[in-house]
Amino acid sequence: MSDLEQSPSADGADPGATRSEAAPMPFFPAPPARHTTPPTGVALSGGPPSAGSSAVGSSAVGTLAPPMAPPQVSQVSGRHQRAVRPLPAPTEPETAPPAGNAQPGTAAVVKGRITIEDEVVEKIAALAALEVDGVASLSERIQGVRVHTRDNEVALDLTIVVEYGTVIMDVAKLVKTNVARVTSLMLGMRVTAVNVVIDDVRMPGQGVGRRG
Repeated sequence: MSDLEQSPSADGADPGATRSEAAPMPFFPAPPARHTTPPTGVALSGGPPSAGSSAVGSSAVGTLAPPMAPPQVSQVSGRHQRAVRPLPAPTEPETAPPAGNAQPGTAAVVKGRITIEDEVVEKIAALAALEVDGVASLSERIQGVRVHTRDNEVALDLTIVVEYGTVIMDVAKLVKTNVARVTSLMLGMRVTAVNVVIDDVRMPGQGVGRRG
């Protein structure tokens, strides 16, 4: 051996020390009947496992959702049919009560005729005129109220006596309005006209036929 071979290396390390380091033990697969898991720290021939592959695989298997249950089916005549809920029993339709059970007085039309005499219309118009302040009475010299009816329409002529000191035009307008309103309301007739004639003037409290 020459001096170059026996001299130490440049960095002072013994070259023979590297030869004495132990190499990793080779992996010998176990027989087929035994467990084939390699020892700890020894990689398989297929390459090193990726980081976290074993942990991810175990957690993924543990979190799988359970399989959904198949729909309930019933075997009828060799064919599968889905179970359905029974329909509710049909209800009987409401029937109208027979005509013979109708209550008395509920008929839509009752035959007959209603007649209102002219004297009734005259009395209603006279009382409506006397309700107005400033009217002393109806005329004593001529007929106070005259009625003209036609079908369902009526026209009235009134002759009144007013009290002294009142505004005659205002009193006459109030008489027309009140007579038309009361006559139409009580008789259900259409009042086409109310004519008012002022026949006389009297002092308050001296009227004949004035309401007390």
